[in-house]
Amino acid sequence: MLRLRCLLIVCLWQFAALPAWASTPAQPVAISAGMFIGIINKQGDGPYQLILQEAARRAGVTINEDVAPLKNAVAELVNKKSLAIYGMTDTLIAELGQDNIITSYPLGVYKLYLFTRKGESAITSYQQLANKKVGGMLGYEAYYSELREQGVAINYVSNELSQMKLFIAQDVNVILAFLPDWLPHLKQLNYAASFPVRIGYDAMTARNTPEGRQFINNISVALQAMHKDGTIETLMGLRYLSFEYTPSQPYEWRAAQPF
Repeated sequence: MLRLRCLLIVCLWQFAALPAWASTPAQPVAISAGMFIGIINKQGDGPYQLILQEAARRAGVTINEDVAPLKNAVAELVNKKSLAIYGMTDTLIAELGQDNIITSYPLGVYKLYLFTRKGESAITSYQQLANKKVGGMLGYEAYYSELREQGVAINYVSNELSQMKLFIAQDVNVILAFLPDWLPHLKQLNYAASFPVRIGYDAMTARNTPEGRQFINNISVALQAMHKDGTIETLMGLRYLSFEYTPSQPYEWRAAQPF
């Protein structure tokens, strides 16, 4: 009986010594997913979703994903209804401050361009946008900051499908859109590859909490291995853009100095 009591005391002491996030069985990580055309979808089988699912499997992490319109997905993370979200790093820095977010090893890279119709001149300077209607998307305002600083007026819609419809109907002359999302539509579009509005990493962005740091560390190790072994390229398929990861910001994950 004495032996049993001592064992119980030791177990209780060890349990109490664990950090708060480890003191209970691991809970599914709540992930917000704003829809990216051809990359994240309601069915849950978009390339980024498949990449995260495989990374979570390798890392032994259970995820619970909610797909929503972009603005709603961001609001979920801001309001602490989710722990992490696909991309949207610049938006969340604007909302929460860079000290309150952290990002994982990338799922891929993005390049934001100004697209015109096939056969029209490509945009190579902001001066060419004078007297043109430019179509953008709600939720990406932080990514358009340079254009707004140049005095470019942007017509906002709620999703990329509406953006394309406006473009086809010629209600806008130019659209702000991302690669690799819009790669399948390039036959209809023209752009200057040498004039990107913005280039960055598409990573998982999490709140900077003990739970967020644990998730980012675990998932990043898996994502790094998947990049090296070609899994990310395979899952992205024709939408894959090659990249090298060189973290330069304090909120970006580093293998040698994890969070």
